[in-house]
Amino acid sequence: MPKSNVIVLLVLRALFIGAAVSALFATAQAQSRVGVAQSIQNNPVGKPPSGVDRVLRVGTDVQANEIISTAADDRAHLVFLDGTTLTIGPSSSMTIDKFVYDPTTQKGELAVNATKGIFRVIGGRISKTAEITVSTPSSTIGIRGGIMIVGVEATQTTSIFVYGNSMTVTANGATQTVTQPGLQVTTIAGSPPGAPTIVVQGSLSAALGNLAGNNAAAAAILSAINTLVANNFDNAAVLASLTSLIQGIINQNAPSTIGTTNTSLSILVIPENPNQTQASPN
Repeated sequence: MPKSNVIVLLVLRALFIGAAVSALFATAQAQSRVGVAQSIQNNPVGKPPSGVDRVLRVGTDVQANEIISTAADDRAHLVFLDGTTLTIGPSSSMTIDKFVYDPTTQKGELAVNATKGIFRVIGGRISKTAEITVSTPSSTIGIRGGIMIVGVEATQTTSIFVYGNSMTVTANGATQTVTQPGLQVTTIAGSPPGAPTIVVQGSLSAALGNLAGNNAAAAAILSAINTLVANNFDNAAVLASLTSLIQGIINQNAPSTIGTTNTSLSILVIPENPNQTQASPN
């Protein structure tokens, strides 16, 4: 083979290998990116699995196995690639344990591990066919096509079913399934989950305000709720009534609770009548 042809083949081979390596690197980056920070208050911190601590800002990519923590005046509102949103309240810490999503089939898996604090999950496309799970020191909570609030302490977890298809709470070999909005399950570490109970009247405003923080986060939450209801239930009347309910709560509380709301589990309760028709997915 002429020398010139050998040189051409070597160059082409080098280019091909380089392109393949670049493609693999790009694929790895794409797979590690699981979502983005949509709204931030103050200075929540993220620690990627192979990086150092960094302050999250609007537009910051979040990765699988990233640890995210907040101080007393911090909040973070994350949006995952399937449309699921996760709000992390003050004095909280959690890890994105697993995120797998196929946009073609719109199926996947999302699991987080929460060690302390207050969190809200609004299920996206994954939650239409599979539970989104939150593991805590006391229990594992799953949500299908809906909204839940989870308060985590070292020895106790309070899980509130706000809206959707169902919420399950599993601990110590037992599972409680909740399908009625406005019920909560309390789990003590080392014990099975307690029976579902109606939450105390008058505290949804405090819980949502504590999570919402500023107006940008409140708007993002409302948008996520709109998308959830429209995609899962396609009922304009339900969407309008739920939107009005949540918007009113946010308008009343978001501006006044920044940095001042008590974050203890005593506020993690829902005031709306659990029997009201507009809160039912059926």
